[in-house]
Amino acid sequence: MAATDAYRESASIELPMKPPEECKILVVDDDENVLEYLSYILAREGYQIITATNGYDTLERVRDSAPDIVVLDVIIPGTDGIAVCQQIKAANETRFLPVILVTGATEQNRRMEGLAAGADEFLNKPLDRVELIVRVRALLRAKQLYDELEAHRRELEKRVEQRTYELRRANKRLEELSRVKGRVLDIVSHELRTPAMQLKMALSELEAVIDDPVGRKRMFAHAAEAFAKLEYRLDQVRDFSDPTDLKPSLVAVADVVHGAVARAARLYPDADTRLNVYVQRGLPPIYVDVKKLTRALTQIIDNGLKFGEPGPVEVSAVAVGDQGDIAISVRDYGPGMSPEQLRRAMVVLEQGEENPSTRHYGGFGIGLALAKMILDAHGVSLNIESRKGAGVLVTFVLPPAEF
Repeated sequence: MAATDAYRESASIELPMKPPEECKILVVDDDENVLEYLSYILAREGYQIITATNGYDTLERVRDSAPDIVVLDVIIPGTDGIAVCQQIKAANETRFLPVILVTGATEQNRRMEGLAAGADEFLNKPLDRVELIVRVRALLRAKQLYDELEAHRRELEKRVEQRTYELRRANKRLEELSRVKGRVLDIVSHELRTPAMQLKMALSELEAVIDDPVGRKRMFAHAAEAFAKLEYRLDQVRDFSDPTDLKPSLVAVADVVHGAVARAARLYPDADTRLNVYVQRGLPPIYVDVKKLTRALTQIIDNGLKFGEPGPVEVSAVAVGDQGDIAISVRDYGPGMSPEQLRRAMVVLEQGEENPSTRHYGGFGIGLALAKMILDAHGVSLNIESRKGAGVLVTFVLPPAEF
């Protein structure tokens, strides 16, 4: 290339996108004078210069220093430049690394070998400074355009992968929701139909005993019990819709405990004989959502009465620690629960039974899960201790209200 042509081309080549000081050039030649000359020319342009004098060192620098371009003499000790170029282009990590092969007059016939090895450019000795700068600049820009394109491709692949993952999760969630929907409809239908039918039967039989005070009283009791169960289940569905929507206020611990006991007792004819309630005198007030906390405690007492039958259920509220905290506990003396049953009991729409398809007990399967959600919303932990054959102890600790 003539000098005037080289200068004209130098002016037309766009500068690399990255500044020169961020570009690393590996210069390889076994002649110290040539190595120094090439390094000097390129360093004046602002590039970072790395050097090597043989094939082994060249491959090591490529691996360790990640240059942006390699200016490589064909004749170097050990593995020659063409073989080194071939190894660079054969590796997936460096196949797009630009390589300029420098050939002397006696190596001109090896250009075809260099092309076959993947060389991007050839320069002839003696080297022209402007031509060297032009070729380096052009290849650096091409490499940086490729790197930018590759970065976009990787980002796109990452986004596609993330989107695919999200779509799979959404699809799985839809499948789960579909199963839950069927389960909800089945459970709600069963649990609401049972007390409704009991209420209907009690009312229909009331006419037959209208003149019998004892029979009438019995029918009214059955109707009241059925209505209480129906009301309780409907309240469960309402509270479960948003257990974290709290409206806190000051309340006495005794009001919460006795309110929950009264609500749970309405569901069990023998509750008066089974429930033992103790609330320590002088407990400080608490700042909670009264309705929701009462619901949570009712759920826990309901579980104790249901799964601990026919034994007693102890409900207590006592002061603990030095900060005035109040521990509320519910203990039953039933068959207890295994770790797996405990895990299942905390899953919405599941029951603690080992075989969920066999519903030995009524309920939506949201009792303990709902209680935990309400307590979590209050920032309170629910602690359950149990093992097979040893009953269940459920405890949560509330802080006193701050004034």
